[in-house]
Amino acid sequence: MFRGSADARIDEKGRFKVPSKFRDILLKGFGPKVFLTSYGPPSMRLYPLAEWILIEDALRRNHWGDDPRVQQFLRTVDLYGDEQEIDPQGRVLIHSRLRKHTRMNGDVVVLGHPTSFLEIWNEDLLMQIQEKEPLGDETIRFVSGILREARHGNGTPPRPGDGPGGGGVPPG
Repeated sequence: MFRGSADARIDEKGRFKVPSKFRDILLKGFGPKVFLTSYGPPSMRLYPLAEWILIEDALRRNHWGDDPRVQQFLRTVDLYGDEQEIDPQGRVLIHSRLRKHTRMNGDVVVLGHPTSFLEIWNEDLLMQIQEKEPLGDETIRFVSGILREARHGNGTPPRPGDGPGGGGVPPG
């Protein structure tokens, strides 16, 4: 699992050096193969390839790939996506389309998420978004409800979309 943040840079050749606090976890837990992409906000996501394959498998199951929304998602992911390998110096090459879309040049911020991916942002852009859309009380209450339910409820946190303190998965 990844946690916290780290500063990094994209060099003049478009290479991103994975910060050591994340690189060790990534290489020891998943190996050097990664999938880089972007969808939603103009940030880059770096998935261990094994984790990305699980996402693809979930979308393939039960013919989700036939759904136009999933097709649109995959079209966007594939447009910006690229399978890469972390080199011996801990660097990953970011292809030009992905760099352009995510405004990746110079200083970047790497956010570790406990859902097994790294989110990489242009530092200036991330700070603008954080200033424009600060963490609000409603979001804090929502996340607090999830955590309370997980600790004091039936042990099963609510599923995404269930709403504050939502039902989650019924006990089996």
